[in-house]
Amino acid sequence: MDILDIAISSITFLSAKEKILLKKNIDSMDNLALLSIEELSTIIGRSLGRAAWNGKACRALAERSFSLAESKGINSVFYYEAEFPAMLRTIPDSPYAFFYRGTLEALKKPCVSVVGTRCICEKTAHAAFGFAREAAFCGQTVISGLANGIDSFAHKGALSSGILQSTAAILPCGIDTVVPYGNRSLAQQIVKNGGFIASEYVPGIPAEPWRFVQRNRLVAALSSCTVVVHAPAGSGALITADFALDYNRDVVFHSAGFCSEAEKNGHGGKKSVRTSEKFIEEGAPVIENYADFVAVKKNAPGFKVCKNKGQLEFFDSC
Repeated sequence: MDILDIAISSITFLSAKEKILLKKNIDSMDNLALLSIEELSTIIGRSLGRAAWNGKACRALAERSFSLAESKGINSVFYYEAEFPAMLRTIPDSPYAFFYRGTLEALKKPCVSVVGTRCICEKTAHAAFGFAREAAFCGQTVISGLANGIDSFAHKGALSSGILQSTAAILPCGIDTVVPYGNRSLAQQIVKNGGFIASEYVPGIPAEPWRFVQRNRLVAALSSCTVVVHAPAGSGALITADFALDYNRDVVFHSAGFCSEAEKNGHGGKKSVRTSEKFIEEGAPVIENYADFVAVKKNAPGFKVCKNKGQLEFFDSC
């Protein structure tokens, strides 16, 4: 792991491609720390006049992050390296770095992202667990965000399959810590199983609200399809679904998210707020189990409308 790469990774106002360009033009941490914002602008080829830049602070952060990575056994892979996750290369806002604990072998299998709210009921928890378990049995890696609720049950379901490299988690902070703190044991189980926990953020970076949104885009990007188990209006899971569609991935919804208990946690919402129902009106399929998911995926790429005209009847039968 190169301290210069860590420093470049921490520069938030540059895109991955701009960071690669910077890497090609700067050969040491000392040279990067001495650059002015004007010199950075010249290298990148656009004005960075309003960007907050402090070379010395960047160097100090990189040194702390490098030390944390070494002490915590954190690995890294960068955009210009062959081992960088291929699915992340296909999105316009790809990260420059991918920091991880565990092994990236899980990404060599087909992946499915499973997301949903933290406010769950028995039926949605069972649905997330059962879907992920079947997906893992069938050779898929389950990607989620290690949050409480649906995410945790998805990870646990995949692990319960007994299949190695069955699940991976993306965090909204540096992976020297685990967010939420109560899921430390689950994170350890994921790594022990041959999966990984990962983040685009250098070690030592704390979780902040906007980083949860950025984390969601990576959850969406790492698989060809996102399964939304339960997502109230305006929830982070629906943000993940939007990212998936923006990246030309498929999105499906689980019928459990529309049962009477789940409805108590809110769908509906203001007309201006994105809802699960809106996605379905626009063509997103509704599934009841992994077999339904497989059937949907057998359709032509980009096909998102279930042929079952009674799919919305799921809402009334829960």
